[in-house]
Amino acid sequence: MPRAVSASLAALVVGAALLTGCGGTADAGTGDNKSNVATGQEGFDDVRELAAQLGTDAAPGEFPRTVRNLVANEEVGETEIPAKPERVIVLDTGELDNMVSLGIEPVGIAHPADAEMAPDYLDVGDAVDLGAYDALDLEQIKNLEPDLILGTSLRIDDDGLKAKLQDIAPTVLSPRPGVLWKENFLLNAAAVGEEDRAQELLDAYEERAGEVGAEVVEANGGAAPTVSMLRFMAGQIRLYANDSFVGIILADAGLPRPETEDIADLAVEISAEEITLAEGDWLLWGTYGQPDATEQAAVVDGPLWDQVPAVADGGVVREVPDDTWYLGLGVTGAELVLDDLETIAADQR
Repeated sequence: MPRAVSASLAALVVGAALLTGCGGTADAGTGDNKSNVATGQEGFDDVRELAAQLGTDAAPGEFPRTVRNLVANEEVGETEIPAKPERVIVLDTGELDNMVSLGIEPVGIAHPADAEMAPDYLDVGDAVDLGAYDALDLEQIKNLEPDLILGTSLRIDDDGLKAKLQDIAPTVLSPRPGVLWKENFLLNAAAVGEEDRAQELLDAYEERAGEVGAEVVEANGGAAPTVSMLRFMAGQIRLYANDSFVGIILADAGLPRPETEDIADLAVEISAEEITLAEGDWLLWGTYGQPDATEQAAVVDGPLWDQVPAVADGGVVREVPDDTWYLGLGVTGAELVLDDLETIAADQR
């Protein structure tokens, strides 16, 4: 797919009680603070159970339809969509990837503060920049005359705000992004009547993930390498775990994680002095925002870097693009992650 489409472990786990912001996986920034880009959350099983309640009973492509979605946080409600939407506004990164993946060009896009309207890998045409998630201009949204607004309960966590959006156009909210990226894709697809196409794209992705995983194993001499996912952010260093966007992709590819990251959570937060906890045979790392606002240089050029197992053993150590590996949150981003895994595997032969 092309790059543009038309100490103890328990103490380290990133918990919802300690962090606020994006839940789910390697996720988009929120508010005016990029260090608040992603967080863990309690009860991932509960979130999956919640996601299973969402969707529509309408036949594929049939309108009008009722879509079960979130009113706010974890409260399930219903949104009536009278006709197939043609003017869609998206208020989160995953929703943007989802619409573009389905061939739908949004008319308006909200984004993290201090970030571009859309990641470089997505072609958003003439979409209007709606500004930051936390400073939505409802009048500007209304003037675009949308017939559908898509967002997440992470951004629209106030039922009063959803009601105001609902007064403008039918509004469908997904659960927190990341670990539920596939479920959210299907929910977004249900809102626009493209559920069959979405399932086709997911099926193709999952088949390819298995194939790419097999290529990685072959390139690694027949044994699956453990993969560490390291991310530098302003004020934080994280190792991403199983319940994250990239964690789901690695699981789909059949690639194991080192012990520290092999947990049912979003991420493990570490200090620069704990960098050797990135214990994978492969070390793939990225940086959110401006590198000089993070500890990236101090860590990568520091004395402990050579003690990181993949570095010390001459293994795979590769910087990966944050836009796709951590912020992609959709099937197009996931396919590009597979592209990178395939390239890394080919480089090892």
